[in-house]
Amino acid sequence: MNLRLLGLALATLTCSLPVAAHKLTHEQLTLFFGKDDRVPVGPSGMPWQTIGRLQTMGGLQCTATLVAPDVALTAGHCFVNPRGQLDPAQDFTIGLKGERYAKRVTITKVMVNRQLLRGLIHKRDGVYVPESVARYDYAFIRLAEPLGNTYGFLPVFSGNRAELGKALAKIHKRILHAGYPEDTQGILMAHKNCLATELHRDGRLGHRCDTLPGDSGSPMLATIDGKTVIIAIQSSAPNAIDRYRADNMSLMAPAFNNSLQRFIQQK
Repeated sequence: MNLRLLGLALATLTCSLPVAAHKLTHEQLTLFFGKDDRVPVGPSGMPWQTIGRLQTMGGLQCTATLVAPDVALTAGHCFVNPRGQLDPAQDFTIGLKGERYAKRVTITKVMVNRQLLRGLIHKRDGVYVPESVARYDYAFIRLAEPLGNTYGFLPVFSGNRAELGKALAKIHKRILHAGYPEDTQGILMAHKNCLATELHRDGRLGHRCDTLPGDSGSPMLATIDGKTVIIAIQSSAPNAIDRYRADNMSLMAPAFNNSLQRFIQQK
């Protein structure tokens, strides 16, 4: 089964609506396993103030998280438009709440794995990430200003897949997801205490956290040894018709952390 991208919806925000005023579609409720468990959070305070919205020149919007003073982490497919063409980065916004925000900065550099770009499947209704290249669905962005010095940044889990599995078992696989979905007009939403389901050998982490377009690249967080760390980033979800046949998929930190650390050290 091909998994549909979460972050390729072309969105233009024209107004700010209260979260409670928005009514979910039947398709969206299906994607949420029949119930919306998300709550609005932040955007100030940790870890919320490290999570921001990424926008490309073509208007694509995803979620990204500060992981170093001038580096943010997101999904690789966020830079591919519905026609399968690369879409250059435009800016990263932190502290976003509706039309208000704390800081917006330009992006000076993007690193996307070429293996992902070569393996994407292009269809009439969009671009798909097949399982064969899902392990490469990550991207690192360098910011024009070191926002992390002001707003902080989150550590990324540094162990391997087996160590992550043991850490998740200790917390009964309960994790936290937060992102900027398409339906809440710039409001950061979190699904607390959602369930991680399966650690796949190809680097993907199955989960049942509520996500929508716009959440691509958003962090999957866990409290490990008393610290909040990024254990994965949101990558894909099944179509609504396949909801009960497959969980959402994120990409585990062990699949990209070594590359991320090398990128952070580059200037």
